[in-house]
Amino acid sequence: MKAIMKFFSNRKIWNLTVATAAILLVSTQPSLAQDFSGVTTFLDKIVKAITGPIGVAVSALAVIAVGFSFMIGRMDWTYAVAVVIGIAIVFGGASFVQGLSAV
Repeated sequence: MKAIMKFFSNRKIWNLTVATAAILLVSTQPSLAQDFSGVTTFLDKIVKAITGPIGVAVSALAVIAVGFSFMIGRMDWTYAVAVVIGIAIVFGGASFVQGLSAV
């Protein structure tokens, strides 16, 4: 504590500290914490990537894998149903949420 008091006993340092604090207080801007446009854009790009051409390609590969498993006789019906339901959820989820938010 004595070191701090000794440091601020110099008048020039005290004036500089007060001036710096005043400049910082005067030059503040509103917080951008309530602007979620960056987060919204990021999440929107993820949804578009999943439901776009990448999602279509992955879904096609999943259906091909299910068909191949049926062909060699090693298909579990629960896996086939899970793939179909998963594809329906991925491509129908965005429109479902838009329908809920329109209310």
